[in-house]
Amino acid sequence: MSATPPDQTSLCPRCESTFACGVRSAGCWCAEVMLDDAVRADLVRFYEGCLCPDCLKFIAEVKPPRPSVRAFLASQLRRKAAR
Repeated sequence: MSATPPDQTSLCPRCESTFACGVRSAGCWCAEVMLDDAVRADLVRFYEGCLCPDCLKFIAEVKPPRPSVRAFLASQLRRKAAR
């Protein structure tokens, strides 16, 4: 995820909800979400900016299949408004 100033309000590129991004803060919530390194790398390539807590936790729970994480993201993780 790309860095934004600490606790700045951000717009989730997946669902378009606003959230407080604290990626530069010590102990940001996103560091606690357990994701496979390949999934994290694909998220950075697929989305511009940080995802909100709900979307990131959803992805962690779904555990996209390997080796087609990008294909999974493209087919399953559309913006909520588009569903």
